[in-house]
Amino acid sequence: MTENFFSITANVNYINQALEEAREVDKALKIVQNYGNGILLSATSMTKEEFNTALVHKKPVFIRHISAFDAIGEINNNMTTQDVANMVMSYISNIEKDSKIAVQIRKARGEYYFNPIDLKGEIDKILVELGAEAEIKEPDYIISILLDEANCYIGMSPSELNLSSWSGGMVHYKKEDADISRAKYKLMEALDTFELNLSDIRSALDLGAAPGGWTSVLLEKKIAVTAVDTGDMDIRLNKYQNYTNIKANASEIELPEQSFDLLTSDVSWNAKNTAVLVNRASKFLRDGGYAIVTVKLMGDKVRRTIREVKEIYQEIFDVMATKQLFHNRDEITLLLRKRK
Repeated sequence: MTENFFSITANVNYINQALEEAREVDKALKIVQNYGNGILLSATSMTKEEFNTALVHKKPVFIRHISAFDAIGEINNNMTTQDVANMVMSYISNIEKDSKIAVQIRKARGEYYFNPIDLKGEIDKILVELGAEAEIKEPDYIISILLDEANCYIGMSPSELNLSSWSGGMVHYKKEDADISRAKYKLMEALDTFELNLSDIRSALDLGAAPGGWTSVLLEKKIAVTAVDTGDMDIRLNKYQNYTNIKANASEIELPEQSFDLLTSDVSWNAKNTAVLVNRASKFLRDGGYAIVTVKLMGDKVRRTIREVKEIYQEIFDVMATKQLFHNRDEITLLLRKRK
């Protein structure tokens, strides 16, 4: 049957780039269905394990989540939610006692007589009865279910092979009314995705900081921040004693060299111009220090833009990671490390 069926999820605007990344792993890859919502159902000539492992090793930029399927079940209106749960579990084997398992259900297309949340609840009950633990945030395994009208694609994989433990790679944070800017979630996701150790980061330089979304994230993590922008910063940041605001053009500032552990920049500027600015400001960053920057992707030369921007950064930095995060829109995020 179907051990070589899987779903690819990416930002709908960059689904073609995601497909290119998948085909770099398997040139014979076929599209079974493009659902038009950022989900592709595909088939690979490789085994589930070979394809998943190769794609994880590749560290794709645009693919944010994959699910490999082991079976296709059929659903109809005569089945209860319990019936569907039992059918799903009939295809799942080797449930390890005390293992943490997340159930992720996604609707590709179609309307259903049952609520996917209720279906998840029924499957969770079965998992607990089998000695497993229903887990959402840090699972050992993920049971993936893709609903496509009468077809129900079903699979289970170690969570690291899904690229993200979040369903569809859709990382969610609790929204607060007091949030200075929604842009803060980009930095929060970047820190989580890149697994950057903040224990040695005591000071940060935030370029193009207004109104202060990224600055607020760093301050909340007890990092001293110098925020630079010609625009106004949110006055609520003034409550932090380790906060400094320089109202100036980022290209004109003068600060002690090698005085910061981290440099950040999230600006809506031309990607190459931003890279030149960050490189100039890198003298304020200590050797071995990190930078997190966004790269705006304008026009249809996406891969060319990324390649050219990386070439600029590589004059000063090693590019440690590149990712189109869930909270990115027409941009990607880079993790850089200044060479010693």
